[in-house]
Amino acid sequence: MHFPKTLLLLAVVPIVLSGCHRDDTRTTIAVINSKQVVTTCNAGIRIVQEIQKQFAARRQALKDEQEALRKLQADPAVNDPKSGRKAALQARLQQFVRDSQALRQDVAETEAEKFRPVVDKINKVLADYAKEHGLVGVQDKAGFAYLDPSIDITQAIIKRVDALP
Repeated sequence: MHFPKTLLLLAVVPIVLSGCHRDDTRTTIAVINSKQVVTTCNAGIRIVQEIQKQFAARRQALKDEQEALRKLQADPAVNDPKSGRKAALQARLQQFVRDSQALRQDVAETEAEKFRPVVDKINKVLADYAKEHGLVGVQDKAGFAYLDPSIDITQAIIKRVDALP
């Protein structure tokens, strides 16, 4: 007498599953390229330019020092133990590494400080957009190998951020 139980299961399972299926075919999740929004909205472009200008001299000094260090490393006299140049080169290389790390840290701290108001503005725009469009989630698209371009709202958010004062 397994036949009636099987029929009952075949009749009940589709009904239960139909209650789990949403008839709403709208997209409820979207993706955004958050880095692109932050750096290509009008306010973000201005900040990027300010930061580049602020640190241009230090970047150039490091670039010049890197070139000077390459030339010193190519000098055969560096390997002469009597010259003492090897120790001086190593000291300069260590200082170069410290200066490079300090520059990266200073740039990162400045970016965090200067971009904070822009990120706050983007978050407000994003929350409003999500509410207006019935989105239950927005994910940064950096973690996807593939996604349907129709769920990418990056450009829409940039336009809205740029429209704000």
